[in-house]
Amino acid sequence: MPAGRRWVWVLVLGIVVEGAGLGWLLVRSRWEEEAAATPVARGRAVAERMGCFGCHGPGGEKGSANPGAKGDEVPTWTGGTWMMYNDAPGDVQAWILDGHPPGRKPDPQALVAMPAYRGRLNRRQTADLVAYVLTVSSFGAIDNPKAADGRDAAVTLGCFGCHGPEGRGLTLDPGSFKGYVPPWDGPDYPDLVRSGAELRQWIRNGRSDRFAANPAARHFLDTEAVKMPAYGPRVTDAQLDALEAYIGWVRAHPR
Repeated sequence: MPAGRRWVWVLVLGIVVEGAGLGWLLVRSRWEEEAAATPVARGRAVAERMGCFGCHGPGGEKGSANPGAKGDEVPTWTGGTWMMYNDAPGDVQAWILDGHPPGRKPDPQALVAMPAYRGRLNRRQTADLVAYVLTVSSFGAIDNPKAADGRDAAVTLGCFGCHGPEGRGLTLDPGSFKGYVPPWDGPDYPDLVRSGAELRQWIRNGRSDRFAANPAARHFLDTEAVKMPAYGPRVTDAQLDALEAYIGWVRAHPR
């Protein structure tokens, strides 16, 4: 082949490869946008923009000092102190919009007062922020005892560190197929976990047999930065049963 024609083919091939790479990046970007479009993920973004983490701490899990307030700190969105301030989801919304629930005045001794965001948030932003706060705080009782045990198991095993609060979060994962750790209530879950047996493979082995046998899937499992840990004998059969029940509860009870 003449040198001139050879360079033309090289140029065409380069354009095709570059185009394919750009197309893949666009697809990945769309996947990440879809995953970030859940109420909980949107609510975290609202909390960032509204400055909530400045007082309630990163993710709402470490309150700053507040001289004169109960416990001398701004309450975190987790733990028993938070439950002292909220009896129902409506209380959470009232704190956000008005700085206090109906019939309850702000603590006059607290140096740092809860700001009122009414007029600064639209209806969807308010609902998303409430959804995020309720999720981080694991607000409300679980009516299924086995599912409740599963939440305890998820806390003990550190599952929420990667899968997010209640398994509903979004942790970015460079090198993975879609670019993030899939949340348990997301649309990806039924494709990744087709049965209880496959769930147990993921937890015990860090991957399912189906994915391990697929060269393309195995490639992404090997290259992703945040890998699913293999718990092996560290997780009991009872915990596995409870985790399956809890994930089912999460999927059946969207925030």
